[in-house]
Amino acid sequence: MKSSAWVATTAATLAVVALLVALPTTAAAFRSPSAGPLATVVSERALRHGDRGPAVAQLQDLLRQSGFDPGPVDGIFGPLTEAAVIAAQRHFGLEVDGLAGRMTVGALEGARSQAPSPAAAVQREAPGAVRREWPQPSETGLRIYDAVVAAADRQEAPAGGAAAALTFHHLPAPEALSALLQHLAAHDARATFFVTGTEAELRAADLQRIQAAGHDVGSLGYREVDLRNLPHWAVRAELRKAREAVAKATGAPPELSRPPLGRFDRQLVRLAEEEGMRMVLWSNAVAPAGVNGSPDRLAAHVLRALHPGAMLMIPLDVPGGVEAAHRVLQGMTEAGYRTQPPLSGHYDTK
Repeated sequence: MKSSAWVATTAATLAVVALLVALPTTAAAFRSPSAGPLATVVSERALRHGDRGPAVAQLQDLLRQSGFDPGPVDGIFGPLTEAAVIAAQRHFGLEVDGLAGRMTVGALEGARSQAPSPAAAVQREAPGAVRREWPQPSETGLRIYDAVVAAADRQEAPAGGAAAALTFHHLPAPEALSALLQHLAAHDARATFFVTGTEAELRAADLQRIQAAGHDVGSLGYREVDLRNLPHWAVRAELRKAREAVAKATGAPPELSRPPLGRFDRQLVRLAEEEGMRMVLWSNAVAPAGVNGSPDRLAAHVLRALHPGAMLMIPLDVPGGVEAAHRVLQGMTEAGYRTQPPLSGHYDTK
């Protein structure tokens, strides 16, 4: 007759065996729907800059299919792949860290299988007109794309028809700003300048010039600091100081806000809305290393994201930023695009 201790030990052993059998199934629930090396890697760790191999190649292919250009599908996690991952994370309302883990890969898989991507062809509703519904991360309230598009037979814009938003981050030197405002006027373009609260305090006269020229001013936070995971009262104070600084400089509080450094979480989005500002992102990925300083390369990088309803962002505080803005304006004009403010209802084609 077996002792009670032996019975207890056997029961415990069987329980451990049952748990070990169940573990693969449990882990699989957290894996990306992808099959192959990518699923195996991201079930254990996130892919990052510098990684190489078949899992990276599969990630690059998934990014490309979902509408985010990772550059060559070569199995090398370089700057272009990292920029595409960051763009995808912003698009889906995830933590923006450039690491391709389970959440990011799962969002990409879901977008590929269930929703149209930013690079997908527009969907026809009726002859001669289509309504393009870009995926929206509704749980955060973020808005990224918003457009009504004509010419359903092709993705590119019809001449003189489509609209896209043109936005800038920060302010250039006053002389460069004057040249940019003249260039915007020559193209009959309207833009939105996102500035920090400290910039608004130091350069109120320049913001007034921007507003007098018919452009909008948005908030980029009071300072360029990462507001994620800060206490809500500290985040609220930064947002409020920024809004008050812009309002004091221009006479009108900003309606739009962007996260400092492009980093955000649900708390930041919610508090921005409570402070009276709608948070928006942008369509083009962060510029790869080495692009800033070359106006032609920066402009080409921005224009790669041009599509009806796009929200283009050009940094004006980097070398070549103002010259790149001139080239982007020229490229938009040549492609038949006109500018329209972000979130001004659906962009139309009339």
